[in-house]
Amino acid sequence: MFQSFDETARPEQGPPRLAQLRAVMAAEGLSGYLVPRADAFQGEYVAPCDDRLAWLTGFTGSAGFCAALMEHAGVFVDGRYRTQVKTQVETGHFTPVDWPDIRLADWLGQHLGEGAIVGFDPWLYTPAQIETIETGLAGTGIALRPCANLVDQIWADRPAAPMGAIRVYPEELAGEPQGDKRRRLAAALRNAGHAAAVITLPDSIAWLLNIRGSDIPRNPVPHAFAVLHGDAHLTLYVEAAKLDQTVRDHLGDEVTIRPPNAFGPGLRSLGGPVRLDKASVPLWVVAQLDESNTEH
Repeated sequence: MFQSFDETARPEQGPPRLAQLRAVMAAEGLSGYLVPRADAFQGEYVAPCDDRLAWLTGFTGSAGFCAALMEHAGVFVDGRYRTQVKTQVETGHFTPVDWPDIRLADWLGQHLGEGAIVGFDPWLYTPAQIETIETGLAGTGIALRPCANLVDQIWADRPAAPMGAIRVYPEELAGEPQGDKRRRLAAALRNAGHAAAVITLPDSIAWLLNIRGSDIPRNPVPHAFAVLHGDAHLTLYVEAAKLDQTVRDHLGDEVTIRPPNAFGPGLRSLGGPVRLDKASVPLWVVAQLDESNTEH
């Protein structure tokens, strides 16, 4: 497939969408709202339904984020995109910010005062990311608050989530049966005193189960979540329509298929301690474990 250089940005659509977002922010009692490029899987490339940064601002680069305040809206981009962003956003309403030269916490401190509350979607930020921002905000009186995704509330024609088919990755290429991988990692969990591990990175799930996906073009990994238990049983949270009988037979009886909306109840039912990677899991995952007082 050849790379396309077709321009998809629509800078003129940014200002009215920003106005809509600010109206929702005001209704929620927020002084600001963060819109990252990331999705719940922390992927560099996102599905159309997750491309909120481009929808709001017009910026189509593969990294960056917007901090929308009532009087300012910064679009934070690194050195790769500092020319591109100026052509893709309406600079009368969005201000390009040189990142990481200028830290988000410093920028917020410059434009907000004590008592300000900045919202964010906990599905789209990791605990490590939020901890970094909160450390930078220490002493400013500015607080972060997890909340529902406000962009989704105003995105009337938001595309549906991808439903790319999952396929089996040949064992002769994988080098090890997926059952052996699960049992080997489960033994490591037990030896470390963990009852389960939460896995949210699609490439990790693809490796562990010897499967590949087609949710994102040119990225052969499936959008799914998983919990590996200490007995080597694995619960895979994925849309059932992505799996044909060949894949189900490959996964076998020790892999239970559950719909994505069962992920929260599944997390809250876990007995701890639970292993997770705070640099990659959504903060939302941690919130579910904390709600049920599960050690992690």
